[in-house]
Order: sequence, then structure tokens, then C-alpha cells
Amino acid sequence: MQSETPTARGEFRVPIVIPWRLDGATEDPTSPLVLALHGQGMDQDSFARVLQRLFALPCRFLLPRAPWPFEVPSENRIGASWYPYDGDAVRFEHELARTEVMLLQLLEDVETRRELRPRRRVVLGFSQGGYCGGVIALRHTDRFHGLVVSGARVKTEILAAEMRVASARDFRVLLCHGLRDVAVLPEAAERSREALVASGIPTELHTFDTGHILGKRQVEDIGRWLAENYQFTSGLSAP
Repeated sequence: MQSETPTARGEFRVPIVIPWRLDGATEDPTSPLVLALHGQGMDQDSFARVLQRLFALPCRFLLPRAPWPFEVPSENRIGASWYPYDGDAVRFEHELARTEVMLLQLLEDVETRRELRPRRRVVLGFSQGGYCGGVIALRHTDRFHGLVVSGARVKTEILAAEMRVASARDFRVLLCHGLRDVAVLPEAAERSREALVASGIPTELHTFDTGHILGKRQVEDIGRWLAENYQFTSGLSAP
């Protein structure tokens, strides 16, 4: 009888290229910086078009492209995804941790290359970018001072310790959600708000008569929230 040949396994690391863009109406190297994470199937340029009105603010917006390709068959194109997801919670946390490391390294690299010293940093995420951004911001309140999430919920069930730390660091949160969102139900945003407030984190929930979209009114609300919480003139017109 022939003996079985043992299976050898290993890993070969390859570099992953993450394109990014930096926008904003400021030359001050200490201006606040917003790390803006797009939704699944989008990229940095399509998200920039959504957020374009915010670029009048005196802060910088760093928009990276997510590292993993994502097919959008309805539009016959390839977008991008922050992590592969198949419903497995353990695998989700593992994949998100990899993306977390890449984004923190990217942020440090951009700030070093551009000689930036932001006095405040905020994470802004839409949909999948909101799930990803919520975890990263709350896990690193030594770097980030606020969080804006649209069309997603905050994974508060895995962030209890981090939320307690955030509550002692003047960390603030804005949640935006469409009342007709069927991809992420509005009740999920309300549960996120309740958990964040219970942890002592100042949190606002703004709702809109929309579906799963980050629209003009949301962008205007986000601009006002940033201006009010980070002490600069918004430069945005009233709705």
C-alpha cells in the first residue's frame, strides 16, 4: 500500500497597491484630516464625486481605493471592496484586521510624504466603508477623534472595551441613515446609537427620507457636523 504524501502549506506575500487621492481647501499642514472610505463596488473617484461639496471645508479628505476587486455585473465594471465577506464572523474579523493594518500604514505614509500634522482626524465611511471605518476609528482613538457612518451600523458587539476608552477621549460620532434603506435597516443605526450613547460617547443620529444612498442632504449635514465639532467655518450653503 502506497503511503500518503503529506501536504505542505505556506504563504507567499505580494505587495498590494492602494491608490489614493487627497482633496480639500487648505494649505495648513495641521488642518483636520478626514479618512473617507467608500462603499463596496465604488472607488476613490466615484466617492469623491459624492463628497465633492465637502471639499470646500478647510480640512483634507484622504480617499483610498479599497484593496480587493469587486465585480458590479449590473454596470459591467469592477469596483473595489474593503474585505471579502461570506457571513462567517471569525473570517470577517480576520479580513477586517488585515485591511485595518493597511489603512493605518497608508495614512502614516501619506501624512509623512505630504508633511501633514493634522490636529484632528475623523473617519467617514459609507456602507461597507462605514462598517470598516467604525471598527478602525474606535480601535484607534489615539489617532482618530471622531466618526461619521452612513448606511451602515457600528459593530458595537465587538467594540465594548474600545467604546469605553473612546468615551473618555472626547470622541464623537455622527450616524446618517435612510429611512427607506433595505440593505441596512434603520433599526440597525438606532441600535448603534443606543449602544454608543450607553457607553458615554456623544452620538447624533440623522435620518433621511431616502434608501441606501449618501445623498446631498446627508453630505450637507456631515459638513455642518464637522464644522460644529471641529471649530471651523463650514463654507457650505444652507439646504
